Amino acid sequence: MGMQQPQSGAEKPLLTVEDLAVSFDNGSGPRIQAVDGVRMTIFPNQTLAVVGESGCGKSVTAMSALQLIPRPPGRFDRGAIRFRTSEELGWGEVDLTRLEDRSIRKIRGNEIAMIFQEPMTSLNPVYSVGDQILEAILLHQQVTHAEAVDIAIDAMRAVGIPEVEERIKAYPHQFSGGMRQRVMIAMALACQPRLLLADEPTTALDVTIQAQILELLKELKRTRDMAIMLITHDLGVVAENADVVCVMYAGRVVEYAPVFELFDNPMHPYTRGLLASIPKMAERRDRLVTIREIVEDEAQFRRLPGGDRGVRPWWPWHDPPSDISARPGPAGDYLLHEVAPKHWVGLWRTKAMAEMDHSFPEVNFRVPIKAKAGVG
Repeated sequence: MGMQQPQSGAEKPLLTVEDLAVSFDNGSGPRIQAVDGVRMTIFPNQTLAVVGESGCGKSVTAMSALQLIPRPPGRFDRGAIRFRTSEELGWGEVDLTRLEDRSIRKIRGNEIAMIFQEPMTSLNPVYSVGDQILEAILLHQQVTHAEAVDIAIDAMRAVGIPEVEERIKAYPHQFSGGMRQRVMIAMALACQPRLLLADEPTTALDVTIQAQILELLKELKRTRDMAIMLITHDLGVVAENADVVCVMYAGRVVEYAPVFELFDNPMHPYTRGLLASIPKMAERRDRLVTIREIVEDEAQFRRLPGGDRGVRPWWPWHDPPSDISARPGPAGDYLLHEVAPKHWVGLWRTKAMAEMDHSFPEVNFRVPIKAKAGVG
């Protein structure tokens, strides 16, 4: 009995996060456990939305894949992030957390790219946007300067920047917020990465520009056969853009399911709390339900399959059940269990649960592309 390893089906995951734990030094106090036992998978041409409130470990998980966590004060305590490299690189499957500096630099930007939520702090104000895109291209591709300029122009044109031949010479402060984010996307996609880590890419933008950027990412995913990890706290963005959803809280995955299944049948009380806290246009309420009100409701136990037989959802501010069967070490009180087909929930490791087999969260699902209006 115990944890089964990721399945080896016809199509293998592009990225697999296995029991990742990351902590940070806290001076004279105990280390801060930012990520504690995260498990997730991303398949080619799939969008995995990682959702949760600020501080739940979403960004730390993504940044760990590219070793962007400063060490010290950060530290990889355990686990692995396995990535299937391209045939061009020829490394096979590697653990990104254990690569040397020279090797991880060949992954960054080339195989895996990342865009951040505030482009003005990510772009260098004293270099033109063209120079910054060219730097990424020349670093990772064996091309001449003239060829790199053509690639940069094509990348900027692909993300919808007008008058590219002139704008490539402009500086970041000469672009609007939405255009700066398009520059960041162009820079990330110039080397044709197989995986894009998008860390709340629309947070600083108004709603109209948000929609444009998200639609752009969807279109680029379809045309370039690229996988996306979309980090967000906006469940509306999740519903419109995700194939699979990973809900995180306090450094752990508490629910993992295909997007339709998660919204139709949320099982973990924290997920229900997130959904219940969203105001609805057609419903008038004096106050919104808080997440804590839902997760402290004992009736939530019985909404899980087998809730009366030792199945208890995990959350950090509750005492564990009396029949807890914790393993030694971090996260020993917790497991991620498939309570329904392709639907995992974070549970206390009660004796009843500890005796069962536990599969790895792996959902090879993509939302079907909707037919365009007026087409067949």
